[in-house]
Amino acid sequence: MRPLRFGLVWNGTGSPVDVARRAEEAGYASLLFPDHTGMVAPIPAMAAAAAATHRIRLGTQVVNIAFRPLGALAQELAAVDIVSGGRLDIGLGAGYAESEVRSLGLPFPSAGARIREVARALDLLPRLFAGETVTEGGSAYGRLDGFRLEPVPPQGAAVPLMVGGNGDRLLAVGAERADIVQFSGFSPMPDGPDFGNFSDDGVAERIAYLRGTAGDRFDDIELSVLVQWAGIVPDPRARIAAMELPGIGVDQVLTSPFALLGTSVDEVCARLVDLRDRHGVSYVTVFDSQSYGFDEVVARLAGGAAVRR
Repeated sequence: MRPLRFGLVWNGTGSPVDVARRAEEAGYASLLFPDHTGMVAPIPAMAAAAAATHRIRLGTQVVNIAFRPLGALAQELAAVDIVSGGRLDIGLGAGYAESEVRSLGLPFPSAGARIREVARALDLLPRLFAGETVTEGGSAYGRLDGFRLEPVPPQGAAVPLMVGGNGDRLLAVGAERADIVQFSGFSPMPDGPDFGNFSDDGVAERIAYLRGTAGDRFDDIELSVLVQWAGIVPDPRARIAAMELPGIGVDQVLTSPFALLGTSVDEVCARLVDLRDRHGVSYVTVFDSQSYGFDEVVARLAGGAAVRR
């Protein structure tokens, strides 16, 4: 069974360099950068964090596939791998924020088209990172025509690829191609998030779907959750009740893998070990702005022999 490891999602405020140094010192395996308009662009911030650290990995949480042509994205990500000495993780998502895409003057393709672009990226990025010259053929916008990365990034084709999401089609793409599949627990909808898979039973169902779709690949995929709220609070029930989440009860949220709140470090650590042992989830990511004292949990569990079984 894989050891537990942790990722910290930068909230886009303050210095990414300061957060990177703190995350590395606390024992996080990765510092992850969102990809939205209205905040610092992720890839330059990743490069700055790489220059100020030595061990922590730098990743995207997650790239909005509609924002950039694939060749330009590959070139920018390769620069992070180079300046970090091979510490890049690539997280990819289908992108749900239509208003952000259109604000950039870009078309917003259908969900199916965006998911196909995620699959294309998962197929082509390892080839590009290995130094292959790629020609796709066809005349569609952004199709590669004799494109090669120069210089070749240090991780080559072994650069870790993560897919994050909740729906069947995106998880199926991750099952076929990704090294890491991250469950979000909810699906963005026009009238607000659908929390149908936010409960413990919900993540179990999503993992079962991934297992059935991945087949023999399943054991090679690292399972991850994107935790919405984590850490030590005086009264988890009151904190959750005050959120008034639609379509899901307080008791379901209290036991959800996506809401790891407890009254002590011991309690949260026990929940994490249970999550890993029952569901096989070993990579846990939390938002810097929604984690309360979680650094203490990471310091206790990260790489510790007590969590290896």
